[in-house]
Amino acid sequence: LPGIPALAAGEVPSYEVHIQPLVKRYCVACHRAGKENNNYLMGSYEEILNGGDNAGKNVTAGSMDSYLVVVINGTEILDPKTGEVLIRQMPPSKLLKPEYIDMLTRWIMAGMPNTAAEAQALSAEAPPPQATPTP
Repeated sequence: LPGIPALAAGEVPSYEVHIQPLVKRYCVACHRAGKENNNYLMGSYEEILNGGDNAGKNVTAGSMDSYLVVVINGTEILDPKTGEVLIRQMPPSKLLKPEYIDMLTRWIMAGMPNTAAEAQALSAEAPPPQATPTP
């Protein structure tokens, strides 16, 4: 789809290049002011990182337990006291394509870099692929 660049192998996604167009297409229709969304707004980098009734749990750098990672993979988050559903899978009607789930997951696991330059620096830190010796 145009507008959401594909990730290269080993590339760390940035909010600026990858996540902003992804959430604009799939999330902001509901995750904006005036909608029922646990006050979790996704219109800006700061809102994604710091917003919502579950602030601090929605996205946690390097954590596969981040609520966003859990719900985009189709798992509901339950209230530990009552067992009631706190957050449904997202999007609620149909999960994102696997490459977009991967993109969001890689972004969170890399520490949620904002700019392309920050993501590029993280990508550069990854060890280069090892050449396989030919017999």
